Amino acid sequence: MSKNTILILVGFVILALAGCAAHTNLQPVGKNNIDANLSIGGPVIKAFGARIPIPYATGGVNYGIRDNFDLNGNLHLLPAAYKLFGCDFGATWFPVLNNFSKPTIGLQARLLTMASLKADVDSRFRFYPSFSASSAWKMGGGLFYTGADITVPVTSPDYDDDAVSVIFSPFFGYRWNLGSHTRLLTEIKWNGANIQTHQLAVEYLPVANYGAITTLFSIERSFK
Repeated sequence: MSKNTILILVGFVILALAGCAAHTNLQPVGKNNIDANLSIGGPVIKAFGARIPIPYATGGVNYGIRDNFDLNGNLHLLPAAYKLFGCDFGATWFPVLNNFSKPTIGLQARLLTMASLKADVDSRFRFYPSFSASSAWKMGGGLFYTGADITVPVTSPDYDDDAVSVIFSPFFGYRWNLGSHTRLLTEIKWNGANIQTHQLAVEYLPVANYGAITTLFSIERSFK
């Protein structure tokens, strides 16, 4: 395997671990309605003598095809600077809707696709199926939410015999209402909670030597 390919595969794993964006699809948007969002944030790393979050950015939309079923898609913006194309798409089903103390529950399946745009690489594509579950409660005029992502690398890097078969990332956050159509999401995610810190290529801020603490922010706008 060439050095370039190894670097690309390392990048794929880090980007999959990065958690992509705040979990914006907390409630169904409604049939034929669209929500657009722009997210920034990433794992906290040690760099330049300080702890700073990776400025990972995504833009996406949620479209309601039924009152309790949405289609989701996101474009990953930062990878383009490294000649990588990244996107994810999927769907979210809401089997339970908020009613008094009962939360809105969302079940999401999506596929993260990363592709190298460089000419001379041995391994160009990587796919990461991901499954999420979230619960959201109305609180203080906004939404408190919690949940978890499970990401499954379809292929394991040849240079890492100890690579995990799944990446588990719990999260919690709050969605603030900024008017009738605009919302701000603030989220903390523990990316790769099942991965020991020494297995990662970058020095992240871990919890008990596992995973990486991630800070995420998202602006969401409804178009109804």
